[in-house]
Amino acid sequence: MAGTVLIVDDDAQVVRHLEYLLRAEGYQVAGAHNAAEVRRTIRVFFPDVVLLDLKLPDADGLTLMKEIREIHPSARYLIMTAYGSVRSAVEATRLGASDYMTKPVDVDELLISLRNAMRERIRDEEVRLLRKADRPPHTSRPTRPVSEQAVNDYPSEAMRSTLQKARQAASGDSVVVLLGESGTGKDYLARFIHNHSSRADGPFFAINCAAVSPELAESELFGHEPGAFTGARGRKRGLLELAERGTLLLNEIGELSPELQAKLLTFLDTRSFTRVGGEVSVSIDARLIAATNRDLQKEVAEGRFRPDLFYRLNVLSIRVPLLCERVQDIPILVREIIAQLVAEMDRSYIPEVDAASMTALTNYSWPGNVRELRNVIERSLMLSSGGTMSVAALDLTECREDWLYRLRFPENRSLNEVIEQVKRAVIVEALRRSAGKRQAAARLLGISRNALFHHMKSLGIDA
Repeated sequence: MAGTVLIVDDDAQVVRHLEYLLRAEGYQVAGAHNAAEVRRTIRVFFPDVVLLDLKLPDADGLTLMKEIREIHPSARYLIMTAYGSVRSAVEATRLGASDYMTKPVDVDELLISLRNAMRERIRDEEVRLLRKADRPPHTSRPTRPVSEQAVNDYPSEAMRSTLQKARQAASGDSVVVLLGESGTGKDYLARFIHNHSSRADGPFFAINCAAVSPELAESELFGHEPGAFTGARGRKRGLLELAERGTLLLNEIGELSPELQAKLLTFLDTRSFTRVGGEVSVSIDARLIAATNRDLQKEVAEGRFRPDLFYRLNVLSIRVPLLCERVQDIPILVREIIAQLVAEMDRSYIPEVDAASMTALTNYSWPGNVRELRNVIERSLMLSSGGTMSVAALDLTECREDWLYRLRFPENRSLNEVIEQVKRAVIVEALRRSAGKRQAAARLLGISRNALFHHMKSLGIDA
């Protein structure tokens, strides 16, 4: 029974031991040593179960439990406590914790309690399904207020505009299609829409249609009945069913087989489906968000994607900008990614990024978008020593003779804005090829050093 577990304990050795133990049992695990790390981690890690020590150096465990519940209301809690704080553990149980254990934790007891907590989550989802007919439509529920800060966090106009459209999408319940190249953050935007919608208290599931074989994709999406195929020993609920009153992200939807495209179209029209090998129609209430890096209109024209499904999906589309189109956001993204990686890598400190490194990160072209940025920062954290990330560890100076810059037709931008975007990209590449030497970069561009300096100043380029 796989799932995600967040381990919270101020003893780093305890966290490492439990991480090793639970990963060996098949769980996805994240660890945190204090409340500050927990608050950073739960922004990017979605726990099914939280294994929580009540005694933390910077917060009371019960208070922290309430904070986590506000963001992840369906998570279950297992409390770890010393003998002297059993009363607090009992109070945590009263507030909704599944169980509590005294330290040192018995491994067998922990694994049994963890399996029971996971079953509670599944049982709650099943109860929601059974009660669906007796509940009013979700549209009668009030929409969760949308935080203005989420939009204002990013200084780039490209991302502000994208998040504004995402807010509009969150206020309704229509199908949304997220368009953008690989690594731009379509998954992040899908979660943003879910977390700011009336379905925020429901589950969020995602499937990468390109990563699942066509033979298994139907079972993953729609579930199957016992005996539906070799190895199908019991009933399995598919992701659509598990996403009841929540959201399902279909990533890389352009990779779906024609047969699954037809079945998905039927579901969108009827809000019902039959499991593989089943005869009874299952009705569910789940919102779909689709994402793709393909041009679906071109796929339709070339016969690889059903036109009726395209028109059914294309209610509201949002393009996620390339990272090179939102370079002003890179300092914020760097800080967010470092905080995530520090929690995942069990580091005891968050390193600083020196000015030279930040300049190198800002001036790089990022063909792999945010995914490449994360990989570069992770490599830098592994190679850097001390409390500062150095530019030497970033390895961003390699010249690429076949450098290309892709430009999209301007949407809500003037010709001058597009020209400035291209000009900036070319100057940044020239500076990268010349290792930041302005005289050499000017020669590559065929302009004077003073002209280059003028362009860099007007475009906000540091070197």
